[in-house]
Amino acid sequence: MDKSEYLIARVGDIKLGVYCRDIENVYSGNIRLFRLFNQSGYFRGVTILNNQVMQVLDLRKRIGMEEREKTNHMTLISFNTGVKSRLAVVVDEIIGMKKITNNCIKKNDKSLSNHKNNIDLLFPMIAVMDAGSQGGESQNDSLIHLLDATYLEKHEPIIDDSGELELF
Repeated sequence: MDKSEYLIARVGDIKLGVYCRDIENVYSGNIRLFRLFNQSGYFRGVTILNNQVMQVLDLRKRIGMEEREKTNHMTLISFNTGVKSRLAVVVDEIIGMKKITNNCIKKNDKSLSNHKNNIDLLFPMIAVMDAGSQGGESQNDSLIHLLDATYLEKHEPIIDDSGELELF
């Protein structure tokens, strides 16, 4: 697998890229969700796919977008996060694979900045694709937010506690 391959998906008007090595699987179809008591707003429930129980998060709600009409037909991306619990997010559509070179990747300074929900940490980098080499794509089509799956469940603000220097 190429180290610069990303799966490109769409959530609303936002294109996002997920590093291929972070992806466990992609599912599209009628998926049965089991809702749990007292679940948070962006947590859709749990499902069983490939004989594995996984939590399903609504990425639209996670980043503060308006909720889509709920149906059983969903497109899910499951992640290989290296922990016991399995995690999948609902996206609007899978666009395809794209090679993103290091010279296209930049630190995300402005777009989707929100410390409260750690959205700036969820999308720490963006890829700015050359519109001329992309077949005439507009500026919006050439911007891809790169997802860091480790911050999908972390929505409480991260507070830097600098502490004080202790002398012994």
